[in-house]
Amino acid sequence: MKRKNGPSPSEMHQLIELYSLGKLHAAEAKARQYARHYPGHSFAWKFLGIVLEKAGDSAQALVYKQKAAMLAPNDSEAHHNLGNAFMRAGQFAKAQACYERVISIQPNFAEAHRTLGNALRRQGLHGEAEVRYRQALELNPQDADSHNNLGIVLKEQNRVDEALVHYGLALECNPQLLAASANIATALCDQGRLDEAIGQYRQTLRLQPDNCEVHSQLLFCLLHHEALSPMQVHEAHLAFGQQFEPSLRAQWQPHANSPDPERRLRVGFVSGDLRNHAVSHFIEPVWALLDHNVVEIWVYSNYPLEDAVSARLRGYARNWRSVSALSDDALAAQIREDSVDILVDLSGHTAHNRLLVFARKPAPLQATWIGYPGTTGLASMDYLICDRFNAPEGLYEHYHTEKFARRPSSGAFAPSLRAPPVNPLPALKNGFITFGSFNRSNKLGLQVIEVWSQVLNAIPNARLLLGNVDDAVAECKLKEQFGQLGVEASRLVCHPKVPMGSYLALHHEIDIVLDTWPYTGGTTTNHALWMGVPVLTISGPSRAHCQSSAALRRIGLNNWVAHDSCEFVRLAVEHATDIGALASLRSSMRQRWLSSPWRNDATIANGFHTVLRAMWRRWCSGLGAAHLDIATATEPVAHV
Repeated sequence: MKRKNGPSPSEMHQLIELYSLGKLHAAEAKARQYARHYPGHSFAWKFLGIVLEKAGDSAQALVYKQKAAMLAPNDSEAHHNLGNAFMRAGQFAKAQACYERVISIQPNFAEAHRTLGNALRRQGLHGEAEVRYRQALELNPQDADSHNNLGIVLKEQNRVDEALVHYGLALECNPQLLAASANIATALCDQGRLDEAIGQYRQTLRLQPDNCEVHSQLLFCLLHHEALSPMQVHEAHLAFGQQFEPSLRAQWQPHANSPDPERRLRVGFVSGDLRNHAVSHFIEPVWALLDHNVVEIWVYSNYPLEDAVSARLRGYARNWRSVSALSDDALAAQIREDSVDILVDLSGHTAHNRLLVFARKPAPLQATWIGYPGTTGLASMDYLICDRFNAPEGLYEHYHTEKFARRPSSGAFAPSLRAPPVNPLPALKNGFITFGSFNRSNKLGLQVIEVWSQVLNAIPNARLLLGNVDDAVAECKLKEQFGQLGVEASRLVCHPKVPMGSYLALHHEIDIVLDTWPYTGGTTTNHALWMGVPVLTISGPSRAHCQSSAALRRIGLNNWVAHDSCEFVRLAVEHATDIGALASLRSSMRQRWLSSPWRNDATIANGFHTVLRAMWRRWCSGLGAAHLDIATATEPVAHV
């Protein structure tokens, strides 16, 4: 006969003991028994959800946790468990509601304030999340996770010095919280303190060598370091592959994809940047013109939130999967089940990458493109998609594990709809030249500042406008660095990061953009050219060095590409003193862009498909990856 009340204390203890001993099958069976005996009591349902979560069945665990919360509207633990389950499922607004319910029941529950902060942060509500983390710390000042997470939202608000304080406090509270150690490194990298950042990353990896995310962050940081040779950076990337790939090779299996060389291809794209992000400017023009009767676009979006740009990009996809909540094993299995023919990485070693999915080789062919100017370091990555402008033949191949798949042009870029018209050359009104830069401040190394100072000293009345300078400390540091090299602070104009429309409008004040190195401009260079502002760059010994030079050469501005710092200074002076030529170039820049065959979207989309088809034909013939050079795109696979 069933009891009308719930399980007895001894029955509850028995279930808890089974779970604590790791006897999950026995605990699940006992929890199901109690759920049948006491269907109106929340304990069995709550515990069944906990057990199934531990066993890896998150979907069913969520169902049971919802049941428990419904049966116990005033049980803060049940609602907190449900909130955690919604977080794992990527349903952050629902998690937020659960945590708010917990706090209404138990206002001084510090952990609930922290987890509410997490839900708000994952929705991009950084200011509101900050309030909750601070509340959690008022209730529990030694909570390392709250300090660390507060640091994250402060950094997202460009308050990096404050963020560093809380990352440090997190480590004081819990020296084993390696996420805080890695976050310190990232904040140092963002401030351009690269040596300190690299040391902090390596210290973190000594304690946690299998942390893929930290390893990628280290590699991204290394690309910015002026003193490292391309071979040193390459060897660090190889170490990534050597660290993670060998154990995953056991998962490689033959692929059942039909080896028909001319059939419609299913091409998958993996990215965390299919939103209001720089990557969207490069990918959308190609997707928009691919013939979907020839190429199917399958998307694996690895960012938990979507926006209006995501919605627009969805319209080009045959299938769109949101995968940020999936494990690497689960995502690899999904891609294999989807029978993707060619899988394309759009992230490299930038944030939200899924390179360890590629290391599992879920697709017959795998390629990297757009998101990162270095190698992935993976033997499982067959190709790097590029062109002769950003990867001239013979210069960079030996720094990459991938084979180069060159197409006629990789120059697709969709200018912002917020871009204002090009204005007349500012120097005509000002009577002096204004140089500018909108690159990230961690690209402004000592060598860059020294060479820029040489330019300014050679043109005594010139000014320099610097964007992305987000606090007074950074501005003072920059002015001090330039001052030590003879440039008065009054000649520098610093602007914080501003919304897209305002950022593009600032180009109305600039005559010439000065580029950084070794990590040259990409998106910023394209925006500048569209706004009529030429970019002076140095082409160097790695692909990171030639992003800007590629954009310039695609529109015939070869005389804006220097080969060393002496030529950079010489060209800066020559261009700055020929005001008539500068004014003429500015007024004709957009037409130059639009008339270039290497910036024609249809040409670029055709070339993209042609190079994919060349890769595929090799695979169908049983041939391995090889360097490909598609001189022209002849197949009618794009439509305008």
